[in-house]
Parts: sequence; C-alpha cells; structure tokens
Amino acid sequence: MDKIIGAFIFPGVWQKWRQDDAQKIFGSLSEFGINSIFTESESYRDDLIELAHKMDLRWFGGISCFSDHIRNNQVLIDRPELWPINEDGERRHKMEWYLGIIPTFEDYNASRVKLAEQIVTNYDLDGFFFDFVRWPIHWELELRPKALKPLQSSFDPHTIVRFQKEQHVELPDNLSDTCTVANWILNNHRNDWVNFRCQIITDFVLKATKCIRDARGLDFKIGLYTLPLPPDDIFDIAGQNIFELASIVDLILPMCYHAIMHQPAIWVSKTLTDLSSALPNKVLPVVQVDSAEGVEAGVDWGPPVPPEEWSQITQIVVKETDLRGLIAFTGTSLFRDGRGEQLASVLKTDKIK
Repeated sequence: MDKIIGAFIFPGVWQKWRQDDAQKIFGSLSEFGINSIFTESESYRDDLIELAHKMDLRWFGGISCFSDHIRNNQVLIDRPELWPINEDGERRHKMEWYLGIIPTFEDYNASRVKLAEQIVTNYDLDGFFFDFVRWPIHWELELRPKALKPLQSSFDPHTIVRFQKEQHVELPDNLSDTCTVANWILNNHRNDWVNFRCQIITDFVLKATKCIRDARGLDFKIGLYTLPLPPDDIFDIAGQNIFELASIVDLILPMCYHAIMHQPAIWVSKTLTDLSSALPNKVLPVVQVDSAEGVEAGVDWGPPVPPEEWSQITQIVVKETDLRGLIAFTGTSLFRDGRGEQLASVLKTDKIK
C-alpha cells in the first residue's frame, strides 16, 4: 500500500457539503498531496464516498468506542453505571467536551462491535479506525507539562468485581470505601491493574476486528488511535497494550497534537521515533495543522501554530522513514494561510508518496 497522506475532517463539516462544494474541496486536497479522507461517524454519505473514490481518494471511517461526547454524554444519563469512578472515589468530571465511558460492560461493548460491523457492511469504506478505545482520560489537557498526574479509573463496583475475578486478587475485608479500595489496588497490585485494563481493551479490539474482517475481508484496513506517549506510558495511562494491539490491527495512529499538548515542534520527532522504533511499519501519525479551529469551537487546542511551524512539522514527519505516512488534523485547516501548499511542497521534495 502506498504511503497514506490523510486529511481528518469532522463529520459536522462534510455532512453539510453540497456535491459541487465537495468536488472542489476534494480537488484542492488532492493538489495538496492528500490521498485519503479520515473521519468518524455512525452514519456516512454514500454520495461523498463515491465522489471521493472517483477522484482517487480513499475514505476511512471509524467510531468513538468509549466516549459519547457526540451526544453530550447522553449514554451516561441513560445508564449511570457506565460513568467512570476515579481513584478518589468520585465520579469523573466532564472536562471540556469529554467524560469517557467504563469499558468493562460487555453488553455496551457488544453494541459498539455490532455498530462497527453494520457500518462497514453498509458503506463502501476503505478502512475502519477505532477512536477513544481506551480507559477514560482527556489526555489533551491531563498530560500537558504542568498538569497534575491524571487519576486512574474506573473503580466502580462492576469493574472491581471483574478485576478480582480475572486477576485472581482478593480484597481485604477492612477496605471501607471506594477510595481505600483504589489505593490498596494501586499500591499492592499495580501491575495486575494495568494488565487487567489492557486486557479489556485488547479483547474489545480482537472481537471488533474479527467482525470487521469477517464482513470485509483481510485486505480491509483496520487501525486505532492512541496517545502520543512511549509504549509503557500508554499501557499505564490509557490501558492499551500497544504491542498486542499492533499485532491485531494494521495501523496505529498516535495523535501527535503538539500545540494542544503545549509542546514544541521537535517533540513530535521524539514521540514518533519512540513509537516507530517499537512498532516498525505500523505507525501512521496524526499531526496538528493549526489551533484556530479549536478556538472557533470554544475548546483549547493550544497556542497558535504559525505556518512555518506547520511546515517544520511536516518535514519532521516525512523524514521518519518507518512511518506509514501522515494525517493532517484537521484537513480543513490546510486551507488556511497556504498550509496545504506547504504540505504539497514538502511531499514533493521528500518524495513520501
């Protein structure tokens, strides 16, 4: 497969496009060197997918697995047992738009697997990517350099029962509340807790991938988004055993949003070197084009990204030879201040395609 040069576009954007508008946008993206559209939604427009294919663009879909932010977390109102419980014994608070969902409830997980199977069966997608396939953390805020250490979750009764059963751990009788239970587990069985959380995610991805492969075949591309961290930190913080997951799916997509993370451009290089060394020929990074769209949406995407900084980011990424390409986040930001033309120039110079 050729290098993937993708543009991530939010569904709220492309859902409003008219056919003639979409044709112009796809044409411009192609001139920028884009060969793939990335998005995630529970429904798609056949006409846009068909148009993209006619213009030699691949269309990759996906869903949010353990977050219901699109519906303003309505599932947590309908099913409060899915609300994450932090190690301090309190319900997790909403941060900006994000709250998260406990991934240990098999009926809910099965409903997401079924949804993924329905989507790939009903739409002519070129691949499918799992997003928010992790334990609760709003990493864009909680992992910034000066942020407090994020709290572990979820220590709800259902998850604790599964943890004890699956890790063969027996809690002492004198643990009086959720906070003391969490402290005891984290102080005495931290490795078991990390392994348990990773196994929950791995099992979900295994089941979902099998259903998708059965529906669309072995050549259908499957991947997942992950945090921009070294593998061991991803294990502990997100509950993703990145090595096991990489053996199941085709592509691992670290979200290297340097401005959102309040990091310099060079941080992207270090992050990708760590991950590509650990996962050769598996890493497809998502890199931040600009922060202006965050401001427009009322969320914090970090400080402004000057056009020359975006150019630096693209040069960093294309020089990492073990990468599978790059995805611009967001694709619509490429139309600002000549950023799309900058991407095209770097791609031509470095012959990434």
